[in-house]
Amino acid sequence: MYDLNRSDSFENGTFHDNTLNIGIFATTILLVVTNALANLGIIIAFWKIKAFGEKPSEFFILVLACVNLFLGMVIIPLHLSPYILLGEVRWIFGEMGCQCYIFSAFASVTNGPLLTSCICLDRLLLVKMEYPRYVKSQSKTKVLLTVTVCFILALTPATADLCFWEYSKSVSDIRINYDYFCLSPVRYGTPEISLIFLFVFVFCPIFLVSGLSVAFLHALRLRLQRIRRVGPEHESSAHSTAGPLTLEKRTEKVTNRYLKPAMTLGALVLALAVAFTPYICYVVIIGTIWPEKLNPNVVFGVVLVLYCKSIFDPVMYAVSESKIRKFYVTRFRELKNKL
Repeated sequence: MYDLNRSDSFENGTFHDNTLNIGIFATTILLVVTNALANLGIIIAFWKIKAFGEKPSEFFILVLACVNLFLGMVIIPLHLSPYILLGEVRWIFGEMGCQCYIFSAFASVTNGPLLTSCICLDRLLLVKMEYPRYVKSQSKTKVLLTVTVCFILALTPATADLCFWEYSKSVSDIRINYDYFCLSPVRYGTPEISLIFLFVFVFCPIFLVSGLSVAFLHALRLRLQRIRRVGPEHESSAHSTAGPLTLEKRTEKVTNRYLKPAMTLGALVLALAVAFTPYICYVVIIGTIWPEKLNPNVVFGVVLVLYCKSIFDPVMYAVSESKIRKFYVTRFRELKNKL
């Protein structure tokens, strides 16, 4: 039986440099504050900007911001609290605390790719369907139902993890000491169950996002070619192109209808790739095939990068969305003038 948490494996997880300790503590505070400001900014903008939230599909962004806010305000502090309190990489909340932590983190992290998949699908329908038909096909009921399905799918692996917890402990060759480290015995001690978890709840959503993104880019290319060939009149309803706008201006307006959602989608997919790539390469692949080679310090950092997707999402979305940028530039100028 291999003890993943033997004491010598954690000697390297302790840092006695006070400057480093202070730096990491400050970084922790910065991450939490940045997460709160970024995601609350998206939530506030959703309610304050008149043009933001008119489309039911934009509700996906609001839900994603709420999930990310929970990750940043609860999961990240819980992940970093042992280091802040003890100055070392270890777990201090016992097995019960580990179960609660893994359940919440697993459900929250899994929800990210699922919601991103919904956004990818929505953008694909936008460029595949005629715009008036796309607008009519949207409904708040459909979006809320889709969000509900995403939450159910996200809670399923987290619940299954708890159900198989005791069984995996009894058959695993790896002993986990929960006074030192928080690892799921289901995903790190039983390869046959772990592979199912990885394929269904990690790789499938990632593959889905990748496939939908490629399909979206292909459909977008065809759509833009059609706009240049036949003009904007065939791409929008009459009221949206009516008025004194020149043909060039109308073409630009209709083109932006598809390019702006493409920028938003690209930003969210990029945030997903940056956060999940190191986690999949190290924790998932190495943790499944060679769990004894996992380094607690590296796992600690890689998981933190994964959680930082909760910051990447709102920042990248705000950068790619002109309505949000203009909203906060205006508010900042108003605040500056008052001061």
